[in-house]
Amino acid sequence: MKSTIKDMADSTFFRGIAKTYKLGLAVMETRWEMVKPSIKSKIDKKTTSLAMTISKKVGAIKSNIKTKAFFSIMSVMQKKGFNPADVEYWKAKGWTNGKRPWR
Repeated sequence: MKSTIKDMADSTFFRGIAKTYKLGLAVMETRWEMVKPSIKSKIDKKTTSLAMTISKKVGAIKSNIKTKAFFSIMSVMQKKGFNPADVEYWKAKGWTNGKRPWR
C-alpha cells in the first residue's frame, strides 16, 4: 500500500500540486459491503480528521521551490511535444508560455 500511495503522490507532484495528503488503510476485502464495521469506523474517524486538517489549510499552502523548478522543466519538455494530448492541454492552460497554476 505504501508504494501505491507514494506513486499517486508522485503523480500529483509532477502535475504541480503543492501538497498531497496521504492516508492508507487496509480493508482486506474486495467489496465495501464485506468490510468489517470496526474497520469502517476507523476509516471514518481518520478520513474525518484528515478532511478537517485539509479544510483548515485551504488557500494557505504555497508551492515550494522543488515543485516550481520541476514544473518549469516539464513546461520546457511540453514545448518539445512528446504527447500531442499533453501538449494541447499545457498550451490551453498557458503553462508553456510562462503562466503558472499557483499564481
